[in-house]
Amino acid sequence: MVVWLIISVVLTVYLLVIMRANRLFIGLKFYQPVQYIYSPVSIVVPARNEEENIGRCLDGLLAQDYPAALMEIIVVDDQSDDRTADIVKSYQDDRIRLIGISADEKFGKKSAVAKGIFSAQHEIIVTTDADCSYGKTWLATLVTCKEERHAAMVAAPVAYRKEKSFLEVFQSLDFTTLQGITAVAVSNKLFNMCNGANLLYTRSAFEQVNGFKGIDQIASGDDMLLMEKMDQAFPGQVTYCYAHAAIVETNAATNWKAFFQQRIRWASKAKNYSSALIKATLSLVLMVNLIPVVFLICAFFHPNYLKYYFIFLLIKALGELPFMLHTCIFFGKQRLIRWFIPSQIAHTAYTVIAAFFGMVTTYEWKGRKVK
Repeated sequence: MVVWLIISVVLTVYLLVIMRANRLFIGLKFYQPVQYIYSPVSIVVPARNEEENIGRCLDGLLAQDYPAALMEIIVVDDQSDDRTADIVKSYQDDRIRLIGISADEKFGKKSAVAKGIFSAQHEIIVTTDADCSYGKTWLATLVTCKEERHAAMVAAPVAYRKEKSFLEVFQSLDFTTLQGITAVAVSNKLFNMCNGANLLYTRSAFEQVNGFKGIDQIASGDDMLLMEKMDQAFPGQVTYCYAHAAIVETNAATNWKAFFQQRIRWASKAKNYSSALIKATLSLVLMVNLIPVVFLICAFFHPNYLKYYFIFLLIKALGELPFMLHTCIFFGKQRLIRWFIPSQIAHTAYTVIAAFFGMVTTYEWKGRKVK
C-alpha cells in the first residue's frame, strides 16, 4: 500500500511539474530585434576529428549577415588525427584562425574552448560546435540579444537536423524536450541549462569566474557547469534567446552506441550541479522513468504488472504530450509527434541506463576514454 502511494505521489508531482513547464513555455515571448546591433565578436569552435563537418560549419559562419571586420572565427584543433586542420587551412579568409592543442598540453573540450578564448581578440565570445549549421542572422540575433539585455551570458536553442531514421527521431524527441525545459528554466530564472553548441558570454565574465577552474577536472560541463558559475557571479545577467533565428542545428548520433555514449557523458556531470532545484528535477525525472522499468521487470515474475506498466506509461505520455507538442512546434518538428507515445518504451529504459552508467563508468568521446 505504501509503495503504491509513493508511486502515485511521484507521478502526480511529475505531471504537475510538466503542466507548469507547458504553461511557462506557452508564455514565453519571442525575441525579435527591432534593429540589429553589431559588436565585435569572436566565435570559438573546438574541433576534434571533424573532417566531415567542419567545412559546412565554416561555410555557415562565413555566410552570416554580419560585418566581416567585426567577427573572427577561431577553430581550436583538439589533436585531431584526420583532415580537420587541413580543411580549415584551405579556407583563404582572414576571419578564420586555426590554433591547436599540442601533445604536451591538456586536451579535451574545456581546454580547447579556454585556449580559443584566451587567443580571442574581442570581448564577446560565442561558442559553437564543429558539426553545426546556422541561419544567416543567427550571430546578429545572439549579439543583439546580449547587448539589449546587458547580459553576461546568453543561452540559445539547438535542434537536430532533419531525421531520417527511428534512432534520429528518437533522439530528436528527447533532445527537443530538453531544449524546451532549457528555454523555460533559463527564461524564468528557475535553474541553469544550456548547450555549448549555441552559447554566448563575455571574455571578462569568463575571466572573472576563473574560467573552468574548479570544474576543469570534470570531462563534461563546458556549458552548464560554467553557466552555474556565471549565474552566481552575475545574478540576473544570464538570459535565454527565444528566437527562431537563434536556432543552431547539429548532428544526431549515428548509431545506438554513440547515442548512449553521448547521453552517459551528459549524465556524468549531474552530480556536480550546485542547484538543489535542478538536482530535485533530475531525481524526479529519474524516478518517473525508473518506475515503469521496475514494473516491466516484475512482469517477468507476475504478468499482472505488465498492465501496470502500460497504464503508467500511457498516463505519463499523455501528461507530457502538450509540452512536447508546443516545443516541437517551435522547432518545426510537428511531424515527429506521431512517434512520441510509441517511443516511450525505449525512452524510459534509456533514461535509467544512461543515468546509472553516467555515475559509475567511463564513456568514449571522439576516440577517447573519459571518466
